[in-house]
Amino acid sequence: MNKRVTLLSNIKKDIPESELSKIIEKLSSLGCTVYVSSDDNRQIFSMFTNIEKRAQDELFDGTDFIVVAGGDGSMLEAARLSAGSGIPLIGINFGRLGYLAELEVGELVLLEKVVSGDYKIEERMMLDVEIDREGHIQRLNSPCLNETVFSNAPISRLASFDLYCNGEAALKYKADGIIVSTPTGSSAYSLSAGGPLVYQTMKCIIVTPICAHSFMQRPVVFTDDCIIEVKNASCRENKLFITVDGRDNIEIFSSDIIRIKKSDLTTKLIRVKEGGFINNLYGKLGNN
Repeated sequence: MNKRVTLLSNIKKDIPESELSKIIEKLSSLGCTVYVSSDDNRQIFSMFTNIEKRAQDELFDGTDFIVVAGGDGSMLEAARLSAGSGIPLIGINFGRLGYLAELEVGELVLLEKVVSGDYKIEERMMLDVEIDREGHIQRLNSPCLNETVFSNAPISRLASFDLYCNGEAALKYKADGIIVSTPTGSSAYSLSAGGPLVYQTMKCIIVTPICAHSFMQRPVVFTDDCIIEVKNASCRENKLFITVDGRDNIEIFSSDIIRIKKSDLTTKLIRVKEGGFINNLYGKLGNN
């Protein structure tokens, strides 16, 4: 059966065309039709008869699975673009660590298992983020797979945050910032800030302070049915921002209420290799 595959590759990342060619050639040899964005004008795509260019709003129509060539940033962008489609993703790592990618560039033979249906699906929870500004709700344009980060600029200073869970006061943080992450994001910035490593398919929300001012202000893991609200965010002489999966960067004010909860949407990741999350993670960390 002819499989229809959407190929997403980071135009800004210097991915060698010879490596992209290997991916397309492998998919072609497996009888796949490959969809790419009509906005992507790289010459290499004109060399293949199995490539079909599509408008962005039609890119995932009829797609069986999505191949993402890039690093973790590319995987996060792909998750954002495909959110709600239910189409599974498989990443081919061209980044540094590539926590989210299943394959390295030398493992393209494993695409045969994907095309034949010999794979497992890991379903990862995502977070919806909105800003309540004096009753006006600004819903950010997509759910996030990793985290929402509260930070200050241009010079790092101590900031204050009041954290509520399901409408009740829960924690007060004085820190350089805070990170609200999914289990997937627990192995990203949250881990670097001292947060817990959480198994990726769990359903929970992790709040991790960045350089907390007190030993008593520790990371906290909430159940996935909690609605987290951050209020009274302030930092003397500095502006505060939230950044969602490294993409949105929005200034916030002390009167704002930032509301974060589990999204109804999920990201489905294709797994074809043996070994659990912890072994794979430490394998990548050990190699880097």
